[in-house]
Amino acid sequence: MILKQHDDHMTIEGDEDLLQLAGIEITPTPLRKGEPPINVSSLRWLYEQAKRRKTRDAAALYVISRANFLYQNDRRNQKPNKN
Repeated sequence: MILKQHDDHMTIEGDEDLLQLAGIEITPTPLRKGEPPINVSSLRWLYEQAKRRKTRDAAALYVISRANFLYQNDRRNQKPNKN
C-alpha cells in the first residue's frame, strides 16, 4: 500500500494488488437497515491493524471496508440537496 498525505486528505493506493494476490474481487454492499455507515476512524483503525499484523485476513477486512467507504461517499455526493 502507498499512503500519500496531502494538505487536507490522504490517498491510499495499491489495494488492488492485495486483492489480486488473495484472488478476491471486492464490490461494495448496500447498507442494511439500521447498519451505521463506515466512518474514517474505523477505516483508519482497520488500516493500522492490516499494517501491523500483515495477514491476509486483516488486509481483506481493510480493503472491504475501504470499498464500502468509497461507495458510501460517492452515494452521499450524488444525493440531491432538498433545500
